[in-house]
Amino acid sequence: MEKQLNEQESLRIIQEMIAKSKTNLGESSYFYLLWGWLVFISSLSHFILLSVSYKQPYIFWPVAMILGAILSVIKSKKLHKESKAKTYIETAVIHLWIGFSISMFIVLIGATFGKINWVTSNSLIIVLYGLGTYVSGGILKFNPLKAGAIASWIIAIISMFLPGQYSMLAIATAIVVAYLWPGYLLRSKEKAQRHV
Repeated sequence: MEKQLNEQESLRIIQEMIAKSKTNLGESSYFYLLWGWLVFISSLSHFILLSVSYKQPYIFWPVAMILGAILSVIKSKKLHKESKAKTYIETAVIHLWIGFSISMFIVLIGATFGKINWVTSNSLIIVLYGLGTYVSGGILKFNPLKAGAIASWIIAIISMFLPGQYSMLAIATAIVVAYLWPGYLLRSKEKAQRHV
């Protein structure tokens, strides 16, 4: 038989859910800023190394991606320990980004084995940035993520018509509008909510 909640218990549960959803913003900003900076630095480095005809212009990517994965796992474990229960919002966002990562991996495999050329794969990656941030913006009810996603999709279309080496600049630009700008806005919103 289900236990009936009184008014105080119901109010306490609602207040806990509101407090938990406020912390989701700060938790999300960490990942956007981490991955935003890693991808931004890697794509600019790649572009510069291409410009000077360096033999392995992609050298920063594996280091940055491994570092990002390690830091993401550490932060996720820390958040998991601090959290007593996952909200539906957290669960949805986790599944979204797992799907994003698998999709990204498939695109990169296609490019690595020559089934997709690198310029096309870079445009597809920018499209995936847009998808991930648009859905996250909808889930978190945070319009700057959705605006960054729309800008990413426009950048993806433009990148299809650019010379190959400029696709790295397109990635850097997309990451600024889709991850870094919304990430800093999320962080400041979370800080403001803590003071309320």
